[in-house]
Amino acid sequence: MPKLYLCALLLMLASCAGTRSTTRLRVAAGYCDPPLSYRYDPALLPKANFEAALTPALLARYPRRNLLAANAAGILPQLQELLTLEQTARRQPSTAADLAVVRQRQRIMAQVILVSTAVASVAAELDCEGERADQVAGYLSEQDDRRTQRFNVLSIGIGAISGIGTTVLENKSAQYAFGIGGGLLAAGLGLLTLGGEHTAEFKHPRNLLADVWGEKPASDVFSPSVWYMLTEPAFSNSGQTSLAHNTRQRWEHYGQLARPESKKGRQFAALLFGQGGQYSAEELTVRANMLNELQSAVRLLNQELQGLLLVLNKE
Repeated sequence: MPKLYLCALLLMLASCAGTRSTTRLRVAAGYCDPPLSYRYDPALLPKANFEAALTPALLARYPRRNLLAANAAGILPQLQELLTLEQTARRQPSTAADLAVVRQRQRIMAQVILVSTAVASVAAELDCEGERADQVAGYLSEQDDRRTQRFNVLSIGIGAISGIGTTVLENKSAQYAFGIGGGLLAAGLGLLTLGGEHTAEFKHPRNLLADVWGEKPASDVFSPSVWYMLTEPAFSNSGQTSLAHNTRQRWEHYGQLARPESKKGRQFAALLFGQGGQYSAEELTVRANMLNELQSAVRLLNQELQGLLLVLNKE
């Protein structure tokens, strides 16, 4: 009978191994969000039909790649106007004509710089969200390590006691019961170290990952210029698929969401790209890695804007 009780205890411990321990940690959400709701001038939004917005004069003056970046910044009409003002200044030289050219150039440069700050702002938010996830993941990992250490110490103690008991006891049945019971308890404690990780409520109402995963045509969390550069295939090195699509493909290829169509994959995707919920340390680490990877893609957009500024600065 004692053996049956010990086996039942082992089964109970094994069933507990897969349960999660919810911590009372409260993770503040929103401190990475922009402090203001930004409004963008409709006149400075990227043109949906890039080819139709090009003119022979623009193509003769600027490289096509730079014009693509100019469209992202919403300045194609301003560049065309600049060419017209320059022609007027050449045909009819005057101080007023020269000042008009200078003012137009200043407006164009200011808009490009504004888009560059939008890129930097999104990258900073992604960095902040990644650090937030990493910080909570580190806290939960520490709790898991302490739990594992306690079970390991207890398992070692039980093993030592059962060893001593089998040596001290003279009754064979008692020795067997003591030895088997101690082994089963030690095994049960070992099973507990394999699961039961701590979790914390981690919310992210403003989710920068969601629009990238969904590859939406428009975004409420990215500025129009940044979202245009992320979703326009011409901005990628291959020119075939967009940066957002390539980022999603890497998330799937490198294991963060290797099987999104499976039941577990759908549940994890709902957690990552929804409002948030109960996260383990491992899940938060995955989220932090995805945020960092997207941050890298966003930062690379400044290369396009730098190229545009260099061309404009030569004039």
